[in-house]
Amino acid sequence: MGKRIFTSVMGGFALALMATPSLADGMVSLKDTIEEPAAPTWSGMYFGGSIGYGWNDSDNVYNDTDGVHSVVGEDADGGLVSLVWGYDCQWDRIVVGVFGDIDWSDISRGRDQDGMTIDRSYNIGGRIGYLVRPTTLAFVTAGYSRAHFDNDGWWDINDGGVIYPGRGDANFDGYFIGGGLETMLGNGFFLRGEVRYAKYDAETTNANSDGVTSWVDKEDPEIVTAKLGLVYKFDRGSGPLGGGSSDGNIKVISYGGVDVAKDIWTLYSGNLVALNGDFTRSGMVARTFGWYSEYEYGDSTGSVDAEDRALDVMLGYMHYMGPMVAIGYVGMEVRDIDLSPDDTGNKVRGTETGFKLAFELETGDEQPYYFALDTSYSTAFDTFYGNARVGWNLNGTKFGPEGEIWNEEGDSTYRLGAFAVLPFNLRPTLPAEVSVSGGYQWVEDNDRGITFGGVRGGEGAYFNSNLKINF
Repeated sequence: MGKRIFTSVMGGFALALMATPSLADGMVSLKDTIEEPAAPTWSGMYFGGSIGYGWNDSDNVYNDTDGVHSVVGEDADGGLVSLVWGYDCQWDRIVVGVFGDIDWSDISRGRDQDGMTIDRSYNIGGRIGYLVRPTTLAFVTAGYSRAHFDNDGWWDINDGGVIYPGRGDANFDGYFIGGGLETMLGNGFFLRGEVRYAKYDAETTNANSDGVTSWVDKEDPEIVTAKLGLVYKFDRGSGPLGGGSSDGNIKVISYGGVDVAKDIWTLYSGNLVALNGDFTRSGMVARTFGWYSEYEYGDSTGSVDAEDRALDVMLGYMHYMGPMVAIGYVGMEVRDIDLSPDDTGNKVRGTETGFKLAFELETGDEQPYYFALDTSYSTAFDTFYGNARVGWNLNGTKFGPEGEIWNEEGDSTYRLGAFAVLPFNLRPTLPAEVSVSGGYQWVEDNDRGITFGGVRGGEGAYFNSNLKINF
């Protein structure tokens, strides 16, 4: 009998867990099965996710035409989650690589209406390391960094009761240096810890005049971060990237897609990693999932444009039970929502770091029917999500009706539509899947009086599509 084939739904987007054929029966000589163990290698392309904490120290430098000069120290701190992509090459005990990573953070000071948040940073750099053991690497890193500061009143200047607003946000460019340890866990997984220091050039945050005195206010920041995460290197023993797993197991599932509705569009991407190296067996699972949305809402007096970014990093356990598979996750989410112009009456705004739970339940591919339930809750903006699908399964092609709900700080969006999941192979050993869905959505705006749009868009048709690839 072949292994079962199960499907997982993540954030409402179908993710098939395809299996490989079982080994053929037959007698094999013991001496033919013994091979020289391969030396561990650190070469290859990788990606991963991490959680951590950050500390910011800045000098606020003030100068005006009255000759006043002052330098005041300011600080901020908060949590962060990260995604990283990179490539390493190994020569004997030396490992050299290049990488890029993104931090979504809630490094903040002050409070609502009088605060500032470092909500994200982008980093490109290289690293060089020394293998203190064949499975443990000590490394140093360096490169370019850009951090985004979001002002919520902190850069405003109060001159005798008159408020002179500072910049709404600013990008700070600089460099970083860091170091850490990384160790092999097996099955292509590595545990990485790193501490990093970043120094940025000063940027003007408030330049204004009250008619008598002109001034320039600048922020000169530096940031220290500490992160612990998991990375996966694509199977280094199976030839070119995308050639499939050498042992026939599905270890990593990567997916991405687009969701469009009235007054909103969203790009999303995620990864699932089987920590036991095989998605067809019960065991621990790691996930990262993020999205970027742009939406609009308002009434006859005006509209608000919004940018919504989110990233979660979670650990879970996948359990096979008869014709069903269940996965429970626990982790952390960082979400940042920028409104233009700022809408102080909207609770879903700014940056929040939250505790997140998720649960999935799904039938296997050997069943003629199909059922999937996916739900999650995050303390970031008090967000609840649920998706249910029921239908038919014809040789791996699944289709039927679906229903969905989002609720964020009392704003609710409901969807009712239909879905179809179409499996195919990109290459003989590279299974993939396309999922499409569409229908109609309804919106409740928590009695705020808006006449169109919302956190999940406005009432009308929706369409979703994504591509999933198994490695």
